[in-house]
Amino acid sequence: MKRTPARKATWKLGAGLTTLALCMTPYARAESALTQMLACRNVVDATQRLACFDRESARAAGAPASPAAPPQSASASRSAAISQSEAVPQSATASPSQTLDAGQRFGLPEKTVEKREVAAGTRTADASRIQAHISRLSTAADGREVFTLDNDQVWQQVSPEGDLLAKSGETVTLSRALLGSFWLETEHGRGCKVKRIR
Repeated sequence: MKRTPARKATWKLGAGLTTLALCMTPYARAESALTQMLACRNVVDATQRLACFDRESARAAGAPASPAAPPQSASASRSAAISQSEAVPQSATASPSQTLDAGQRFGLPEKTVEKREVAAGTRTADASRIQAHISRLSTAADGREVFTLDNDQVWQQVSPEGDLLAKSGETVTLSRALLGSFWLETEHGRGCKVKRIR
């Protein structure tokens, strides 16, 4: 069967694309290996970080990974990070901006930095409320009450309030309030704005 000029052009285009794909494959593999190796920088524990570099460099060189550090899938790595509360390498698709140095943090809102670091596993998420027991009550010179808690935190009223009926040994709940403030509530349901002084 004789090839027409259109068929010849289609055949040449197909052959050219196949050749291009075959040439690009090693570069794509090398880029992926480099990305996985650079992700090891995000591991906090020094021993695990070294094991990660050893594993990824062996994989890039085409050698089998060390039996002491078997390769993990991205989902298994994330599960381990959640269960063990420690950082693991990010997958090749993860955003490198999740781990920020001082220059990258410059100018970003603190909430944005916090979200990225929590997502990267380099910071734990902040609690919205805590409970503790009053170990000591005192009054400052200006009449504001000072609460020393059994978790070694010390909180002081923002402004003098009425009697909160608070007593030593009582459980108090501290929670986040508006505009970055904090609210202390006693067992009796009475409360006040407070600030942490220690």
